[in-house]
Amino acid sequence: MSQAWTTMLGRRIQAGDRGAPAGDAVVDAAPGLAERVALMVIFPLTILLRSFYVFRHGFDSDEWQHLHVVWAATRGLTQYRDVFDNHAPLFHILSVPLVASLGETPDILYVMRLAITPFVVITLWATCLMGRSIGGRRTGLWAAAVLGFVPLFFLRSIEYRPDVLWTMFWILALAVLLGGDLTWRRCLATGLLLGLAVSTSLKSVLLLLALGIAVIALPIASGRGARSLAPPRPLACALAFVFGLSVVPVALVVYFASRGLLQPFLYGTVYHNYLPQLGSWSRPLRSLLFAPALLLVVVLARCAGRARRPEKDRVRLVFLTLVAGTFLAALHTVWPLFTTYDLLPFYPLLAVLAVGVPMRRPDLAAATPPMAGALRLSGAFFLSAVVLIEIGLVLRWEPPGLDGTRRQVQLMTDVLRLTESSDYVLDMKGESIFRRRPIYYVLEAITRARLERGFFPDNIRERIIATRTCVAAARIDRFPDGVREFIESNYLLLGEVRVAGRYLDVQDQDPGRPIAFEVAIPARYSVVAESGGAAGLLDGEPYTGPRFLEAGPHTFTPSSAADRLALVWAQAIERGFTPFPDGTATGR
Repeated sequence: MSQAWTTMLGRRIQAGDRGAPAGDAVVDAAPGLAERVALMVIFPLTILLRSFYVFRHGFDSDEWQHLHVVWAATRGLTQYRDVFDNHAPLFHILSVPLVASLGETPDILYVMRLAITPFVVITLWATCLMGRSIGGRRTGLWAAAVLGFVPLFFLRSIEYRPDVLWTMFWILALAVLLGGDLTWRRCLATGLLLGLAVSTSLKSVLLLLALGIAVIALPIASGRGARSLAPPRPLACALAFVFGLSVVPVALVVYFASRGLLQPFLYGTVYHNYLPQLGSWSRPLRSLLFAPALLLVVVLARCAGRARRPEKDRVRLVFLTLVAGTFLAALHTVWPLFTTYDLLPFYPLLAVLAVGVPMRRPDLAAATPPMAGALRLSGAFFLSAVVLIEIGLVLRWEPPGLDGTRRQVQLMTDVLRLTESSDYVLDMKGESIFRRRPIYYVLEAITRARLERGFFPDNIRERIIATRTCVAAARIDRFPDGVREFIESNYLLLGEVRVAGRYLDVQDQDPGRPIAFEVAIPARYSVVAESGGAAGLLDGEPYTGPRFLEAGPHTFTPSSAADRLALVWAQAIERGFTPFPDGTATGR
């Protein structure tokens, strides 16, 4: 009788009937011993290597931009109104309590990277659930194992950025959606998770577009099998989904509106990011490629759906193929700016499809025990080899001995040592983190495009002078040409920071002859010589120590020959910084 049951069950699976009991060993074979051993090594190694690279992977400019916004909130400043941001607010809101408890420390970016590691772990878990829904436990576990070391996913998801939280919500939403029969409760939960994704990143528009197109194209790509996933109460499910999707975004809009911040909120999240002729929008013919790309996606989905497997698994596989392909096609054809960070929510889908399409085949599931064991063993070796190749690529792209974080940590260390909390620091995207900026906008791609087109005036120099900003970050490559020239003329480079001042021209200068120079930023200045303190007349009066100088022309008359002289913001000298001998910040 047992043999008859097995034969009947095998026929039902091959016929695509989902009537088989869930979790049956023939339908959902458990990982073999070799697979379990491999997975028990891979998953802890994922966490260990990720934790190591938290302290090695170079910081991206977005990381300190986000952290500066969060720090500002801990100081009573308001996102969008007092501090510029062009991202959705949920990620920053969730970060405020931890940043407030940590205080101002140069190690804060390390801590915040570690703090988002649970988001990645949840993403791996949700990927496992999603894989299980189309191919069983082995598919889910191996999809998560492979995903953990996909080089770009591994390195990009280490960084402190909303994309990590955004990806987590998106993959959780798909895992919930595909985790069982479509009821209004499941649709409500899916909508809530997608609403959280929208509140984390406005790039969720792409995900919702992909989801909507996948739903519409599913009957075409899967045939009559699409009916197996149809909800029994479609109207209730649709209303529950829309309600769930709206809850968190509407709550955020109401919150900002109640505080009189609706206009800054809408500008930062929507209006600022919409700029005609931005990126690929300047090439309208490119968007025409979306239609043929979508047709190709439907064809690929139909091919994926030809595999013999239980009907609901097959339809879910087709659906995931449509979602992944549509998202990728839209990202490369209709989205204006493409970065590798935008692919973070794509990699889990790719991992599930890459593992799930070949892994769960009824003829393999119904094989004799010796054959099934051999197939599982060969699968374990093959997928373990894939993971080893991924690890090798990670180590090759970013050698473990290379510390890409040093410069940013040194910048924060110098800023904290050099300035008071009331001082302003000029930077491009908030990299000083713990200090106010003299300018409102950050110099990211959209802002620079708006600045070049004259949407707002270039008043950076005026703001520097008005706020008496005497410290700037060393990197200035994103500033307009005129601003860069101003900074290079009026600041001295001291390691990872620039300090207000200038070198005084003493070449062929006889003692007793005045050296003329200009001061652009009113502040207390010191005159220092390479050999130590400088002696002479500053604006005709004996120089005895730091003096406040107004903007305009000044003179210094050295009392003796000196090889090098410099005018430096006095606070830098008092705190142990020196422009000599090579401009490196050193204490004394």
